[in-house]
Amino acid sequence: MEHDSNDPRLPDPLIGELSRLYRPDAGVPVEVDRAILNRARAHLAGRGRLRLLLRTAGVAAAVAAAVLAVAVLVHRPSRQVAAVAGDVNHDGVVDIRDALALQQTLNRGVVEGHDINHDGVTDRRDVDAIAMLAVRLDRAGAVR
Repeated sequence: MEHDSNDPRLPDPLIGELSRLYRPDAGVPVEVDRAILNRARAHLAGRGRLRLLLRTAGVAAAVAAAVLAVAVLVHRPSRQVAAVAGDVNHDGVVDIRDALALQQTLNRGVVEGHDINHDGVTDRRDVDAIAMLAVRLDRAGAVR
């Protein structure tokens, strides 16, 4: 049978050959199918045990880290910092962070006993006085 080149369909003999070559019914023996399924189940079961082991180890590591942190904090020698006028955040140094801390305290409406200029009132002038102490070249009053 002669095939017309203008016909978009494949010739019947070619369709038959392709159908035999690429059969969709490739049978898998039952034993092979069962062996693949058993290995997949064993693999997934192993991953579950590994996940449980990692989760348990993670909890133990977190508890150990917490105990270590508490031990370090409890047995850490405390550093005595001398009280310095203008040291609002009590880190032993009068710097611009102290002026900022006092201004934030004043913004919240809390007035603490940081009357640096000794006028009887803790206000913006005390913030300015701390800022001036922080930027002065003579750092004799600051503890490092």
